[in-house]
Amino acid sequence: MGRQRTNNEDAYIAESLNDTTILAAAIDGVGGYEGGEVAAEIARTEIPRFLREFRNGERLELLKQAVVSANNAIFERRQSDASRPNMSCVLTSAIVDAKRKVISMVHVGDTRLYQFHHHQLLKLSHDHSLVGYREEMGDLTEEQAMHHPQRNVISRDVGSAHHEVADHDFLEAVEFPLLPNSTLLFCSDGLTDLVTSRQIISVLEQKISIRQKTAELIRLANEAGGKDNITVVLVEYVAPEAEPAPQSAPAAPSAPAAPKPAPVQPSAPIARPVPQKSYRIWYLMGGILLALLLLAMGYLYYRHHYHEPVVPESDMEYYDPSTEEFYPDTAMQRQDEMPAPDTVAPAPRTVEELERIIAQRDSEILILKSQLKALEYK
Repeated sequence: MGRQRTNNEDAYIAESLNDTTILAAAIDGVGGYEGGEVAAEIARTEIPRFLREFRNGERLELLKQAVVSANNAIFERRQSDASRPNMSCVLTSAIVDAKRKVISMVHVGDTRLYQFHHHQLLKLSHDHSLVGYREEMGDLTEEQAMHHPQRNVISRDVGSAHHEVADHDFLEAVEFPLLPNSTLLFCSDGLTDLVTSRQIISVLEQKISIRQKTAELIRLANEAGGKDNITVVLVEYVAPEAEPAPQSAPAAPSAPAAPKPAPVQPSAPIARPVPQKSYRIWYLMGGILLALLLLAMGYLYYRHHYHEPVVPESDMEYYDPSTEEFYPDTAMQRQDEMPAPDTVAPAPRTVEELERIIAQRDSEILILKSQLKALEYK
């Protein structure tokens, strides 16, 4: 309860769901005398009841539904009880599965969950408050956040409004790996507002029982003033060859923002190296074939567009470059036998010679006309 409160608005959960699974939570009531106490008690009873009634399903999804069920039960109570119009709570809950080695966390508000492993205190939850956010971002030191006048102003709570599981900005639901030989601590701000992370680590490193660690953490908070209710739960996970269920007890710690472990990823088959063939010889052969193909295409292109005229093997043939064919000398006059363009025939000297030339030309014209008609007929 601390040293200054006359009532306890906090609650906790630490119970086994089966041989290898534990449900744990730290709950901090909000809303003043009796209001916060009632809200915390509703959450403490409703979450385990829901999980006992609905056992089939994925752990994290079931816990999300359980917290939403507690939220709506608190909301309905405050709607029907005019004397407690502002009651709500904040909570950090988790299903710790030693068999699967997974922590399934659902969190709302500024209660906290840490994992202590290899002398490091890792903060798994995020504070839903401006001061907590600034501390996590490094804008405030741990000491500055502990003494900030707005350190208890929260942005989310359980019970102030009706919610569904899919509602945005309500539940923080994440899964983390359960590290071997680690300790989980769930706590309210009654601990972390007064006890530093260094002090928490010094307690968790001691070779004493889990209940003694719990008592020592609460003693430190009371020694620092005990201004608020102090709720802590410790869950120790020892992983020998035969892995027993994790052990839990009311306990406490909490510390400043620390690196957050990556969420648990589905296990995948171990990749093994596979011998691979060398394909360099195929690349070389392919390059040679491509070069030969390009050379052949270049030769054909040059042959078609830039080749030298073919000289006929016989004087009785004529080669036409436009068709690349040979023709008999009688069908087509050879190029070298055609009269030069600048050659002028001699002028006739007598009338008889002129009449003979005219008659010859008329005859040629008639022949050309007959050929033209024949071509038109065809």
